Amino acid sequence: MFKSIFSRQFFISLALLAVLAIFAVPLIKNWRQKQEIDKEVADLQQQVNDLGNKNSNLKQVLDYMQSDQFVEHEARTKLNYKKPGEEVAVVNGAPDDTSSSSNSNIFDLPPAPPTQRTEPRLSGNLENWLHYFFKN
Repeated sequence: MFKSIFSRQFFISLALLAVLAIFAVPLIKNWRQKQEIDKEVADLQQQVNDLGNKNSNLKQVLDYMQSDQFVEHEARTKLNYKKPGEEVAVVNGAPDDTSSSSNSNIFDLPPAPPTQRTEPRLSGNLENWLHYFFKN
């Protein structure tokens, strides 16, 4: 009975299975490494594309900043420059209605400041600990 279980064919099959396992393990490791490298290459390629887009945007900004139009705009707004023969008009006060379309298109106004909280605030460290434990 033992002879039939441990026959020559069984040992040959077992040996072939061992050889197959010996070759399969490094192949699987190489395949995993290749997958990781391909993912890293794809991520780096995406970074290259993003940086290329950012670079082109910065070049456009630099071109604008080197233009005469930008220099003139900055001189007019920051240095109160005016061309010979121009009249400067100063407007004191602005209308209260800032939601009109003409004001929003002409001026880039900053957003309104946030309203102040009416509830009392705890001191810094105590507030941090309460937030850490109770997430309120």
